[in-house]
Amino acid sequence: MRTLRFELKGETAFFKKPDVNSYAYFTYSHIHKIALFGMLGAILGHGGYMQQYDVNYPLTTNRKKAKEVQVFPEFYEVFQQARVSIIPHGDRGYFAKKLQIFNNTVGYASQEEGKVLNVREQWLEKPHWTIYVADDEGLAAGIFAKLSEALLQSQSVYMPYLGKNDHPAAITNPALVEVSPAGQVQFIDSLHRSDTLAYKVRGKIKPGQGKSFFKECMPVALNAENNGYVFHPLVVANHEIDQASISEDDYRNLYCDGERVLYFI
Repeated sequence: MRTLRFELKGETAFFKKPDVNSYAYFTYSHIHKIALFGMLGAILGHGGYMQQYDVNYPLTTNRKKAKEVQVFPEFYEVFQQARVSIIPHGDRGYFAKKLQIFNNTVGYASQEEGKVLNVREQWLEKPHWTIYVADDEGLAAGIFAKLSEALLQSQSVYMPYLGKNDHPAAITNPALVEVSPAGQVQFIDSLHRSDTLAYKVRGKIKPGQGKSFFKECMPVALNAENNGYVFHPLVVANHEIDQASISEDDYRNLYCDGERVLYFI
């Protein structure tokens, strides 16, 4: 299978978790599928949530809802069936996080005296991933070719960023690479679903590394009702996989690029 591979990194990143905002805004530990799709859509010039709102609520005196609504933002319509593989390069599959405090002084941001809102955001420090985008039936005709050309030519319609425009994204080393279905799998190098997968109790650890196991519920899709996140636990670990636990569905998503085993989510 042909894939588009590139390195994605930045000085900082912030992928906001929607469930906590009383004291601080917290971030997911890795770029998730929806944020990645949004970035790829920005590169190709596809619309986002604001453009979707303008279509569904045309600019009139009272913003009445349009008769025909756009269910998803354009970038998601284009990429929602795409399969991607995300390989983290942080220490033990994890990036350091720091709480940043700054002021929002636009005036309408806060009802407090002085109209100054203290904002606390948790940022990832120096994140770095290797991204693979699969060229298969999940992508609409022509999209893979357009995306490949844009990255190979270092072109982008809108500036790509990591969660917010405060965090510019550096995209380097784009290449078209072939991956083949994985045979026997001992380790998985990318984030992967673990519905059926099990890890050997006394299994090996990837050579040259200490034990590491990371798991987090992360967005993998949007629902049609309100574009809310659909979550699934994703894992990155250097523990040996129990071969007997790998299902047929897992094998359909497991590929090898000659060096690393990839799971396409």
